[in-house]
Amino acid sequence: MDDQKNIDLAAAMEAAHEMDQVQIADDVIAVIAEIATLEVDGMVSTLQPKNDFVQVISRKKGPKGVKVEVGEGEVFIDITAVVKYGIRIQKVCLEVQEKVKNSVETMTGLHVASVNIHVAGVFFDKEKEV
Repeated sequence: MDDQKNIDLAAAMEAAHEMDQVQIADDVIAVIAEIATLEVDGMVSTLQPKNDFVQVISRKKGPKGVKVEVGEGEVFIDITAVVKYGIRIQKVCLEVQEKVKNSVETMTGLHVASVNIHVAGVFFDKEKEV
């Protein structure tokens, strides 16, 4: 009899656990990734790719320059960014990849499968030239 109660209790707890879900919107993950990107010294901004027809057609305002795809418990992130002139691009991009991965995984609990950085421009600080 006690075994039956334990089985019923375990089944009820498992069913309750299956009903509890936390869904995180792609835009939330994109905002986390954008903030983490801009915290890295050498990054100036993120840019929306010119060929992002979905945002143009839907007029959806999301974090510019960050594309997020969520699969079964894992996230794929693409970031289009502008860097400062004179920095080591590869070093800064590696730092961004690590920071974005850690931030998203820590805040969401999802596994980040990839963080791809697309450098679309270089920012020249005109004040330093004077």
